Amino acid sequence: MKSKLMHIFSVVIAAFCSSLMASSASAVLVTWSLNPDNLNQEVGSSSQTFTQAGYQITARGYDNVSGPDTSHSLFYKSGGASEFGLGLSGTADNELQVNHDGSVQNYIQLDLRSILSQGFTNGMVSVGSVQPGESFRIFGSNTQGSLGTQLGGTYGSSFDGQFISVPSFGSYGFISIAAAVNDVLPVAFSANVQ
Repeated sequence: MKSKLMHIFSVVIAAFCSSLMASSASAVLVTWSLNPDNLNQEVGSSSQTFTQAGYQITARGYDNVSGPDTSHSLFYKSGGASEFGLGLSGTADNELQVNHDGSVQNYIQLDLRSILSQGFTNGMVSVGSVQPGESFRIFGSNTQGSLGTQLGGTYGSSFDGQFISVPSFGSYGFISIAAAVNDVLPVAFSANVQ
């Protein structure tokens, strides 16, 4: 009888502990600012790693050219509330640009492989400096320095500074932000982890 009671007691304790662990396993939102120190200057490199809560993503600047895309130096921009984020050195307003024919001139690619391998979900990106008449696009790729495939549609000024879900998040190790009309600035990236 004593052995049976001990068995029941240990089953109840195990169920309680399991329930307690399941309820405490809620997702945590991690957000990486792409200009965390509110700077207005060149980064000094075409890549920059950002760490938040011990998790890292890397941003790289590229020019979209025929053949392999070429690296482009990054620029921290801080020119007011909506003119804040990570751009490119030497472009108009140090922001992402579009060619006259509407094709992508340059882009910033986020390397998400590290966080994807750690189980992050629900990736979102915030893009600023999206004035009326301007817009941006998101691309996914599994190759560093390759723009890849457009994900979703084109996002206009109503999305300025707003977090939007990255379509097909987790299917690509790299996502890129590019201007669709005029110039824009990536501001931040966020995702959930258990």
